[in-house]
Amino acid sequence: MIASCLIPLTLCLIAGWVTAGTDERTLDGIPAPIAAIIGVCSLIWFVAVCPWPVELALVLAVLVLGKAYLQDILKLG
Repeated sequence: MIASCLIPLTLCLIAGWVTAGTDERTLDGIPAPIAAIIGVCSLIWFVAVCPWPVELALVLAVLVLGKAYLQDILKLG
């Protein structure tokens, strides 16, 4: 069960790394959109195979981190 969750998560993280590290101004930027598509598909696969407590923990983590990030932005303005 853990391997079935780690494989798509690893693929998603690698695809994000490739997308962020690719220079879009040259022909080397071609892998960026392909990696982004693979990353989104891997993320959907990850959410589909993970047990619900892991999904709940991820949703709560996104909410907490998003709230902290937004408070920092709103304090600046």
